[in-house]
Amino acid sequence: RIIFYGIEESNWKKEGEEYFFHRFFDFQPDLNFRNPKVLVEMSQNFLYWLSKGVDGFRADAIPYLWKEEGTDCENLEMTHTIVKFFRAVIDFARPNTLLLAEACQKPKEVVKYFGDGDECHAGYHFPLMPQIYKALKSESNEPIIDTLSLAVTPEIPEASQWFTFLRCHDELSLELVYVTEDDRKYIHDNYCKQQQWDFRKGEGIASRLAELMDNDVRKISLIYSVMLTLPGTPVVYYGDEFGKQNDVDFYNEQIKLTGKDDTRFLVRGRIDWDEVEKEIQNPDTLSAQVYSLLSKMLKTRSEHKAFGRGSIAWQNPKVEGNANILMLEREYDGEKILVVQNFSDSEARVSLKDYNAKMILSNNVNVEGDNLLLGAYAYFWAKI
Repeated sequence: RIIFYGIEESNWKKEGEEYFFHRFFDFQPDLNFRNPKVLVEMSQNFLYWLSKGVDGFRADAIPYLWKEEGTDCENLEMTHTIVKFFRAVIDFARPNTLLLAEACQKPKEVVKYFGDGDECHAGYHFPLMPQIYKALKSESNEPIIDTLSLAVTPEIPEASQWFTFLRCHDELSLELVYVTEDDRKYIHDNYCKQQQWDFRKGEGIASRLAELMDNDVRKISLIYSVMLTLPGTPVVYYGDEFGKQNDVDFYNEQIKLTGKDDTRFLVRGRIDWDEVEKEIQNPDTLSAQVYSLLSKMLKTRSEHKAFGRGSIAWQNPKVEGNANILMLEREYDGEKILVVQNFSDSEARVSLKDYNAKMILSNNVNVEGDNLLLGAYAYFWAKI
């Protein structure tokens, strides 16, 4: 299949009298791992960076390493053999170096890249990202609960981990590999607010987190709360920690340099750190508010191991009002954390009578006896 639908017309490009295969852009020829020299050269690249003290490698587009005629050239068995080889090289040279699988696939395919502890240590959970956005817009917790069910997300080895994220250097991906046609349409219709944001003719949305959340600090902090309280290792994309906006100038600059109308350049580009420092010092700016709220969440999360490694149990909240509440319990090594989050712009009253809750973090919340009054897009974390 053509990954860059609407940008590239073929996976083949002619050079002289021959053609080369490219999974992505036509100036990015794929490597031929059938050639032993390529395998050796890549191993030497790993060793070079390991000698420089690199702590981990992101195995980008890992499902496409190996190609065979008559297949879709995705997730082939030989790909896993190559990954095992690279893992052995890394483990020999510098044990405990992270190998992270970047695979835009269903979780049941991604978990195969963990192998028997001899392939990748962790993998991105791509399907969760769009479902979090769907959950917030539809004011329903079901997309998140369904995605993390064992029917969709299998159990992983104890030594493995999912990496969760809200945005990255690529688009908010809506590939049909892991979303339905209905989900794609719903998310695209509700979040692609400008034609310029469209990527691959409806297959994704290129925009920074803050703009996707209407630059509403309540929505931004809530969506971070959702990610940070779910299982996995959370990833914050550079610039989003202070509400960076889309970079139209960089996007236009890259069109001239590459000749490709790649809207993902809206979410990339340089940062004027001196300007950011000034904005963060002004409490009235979006940058300062997002940075402050996220800093508190990250600090609190780091103080409670239940968030990182704990089990998850969905709760059935007793709610007064029309708001949709995501309520969950995380538990690890005797520690229990309760999380209550309001996906609505309406207030909600939630009973905590069955919990001996001691708040550790909240936003837009009032505690009234055994009841929790949650304002619009509020969240509440507590030890129980």
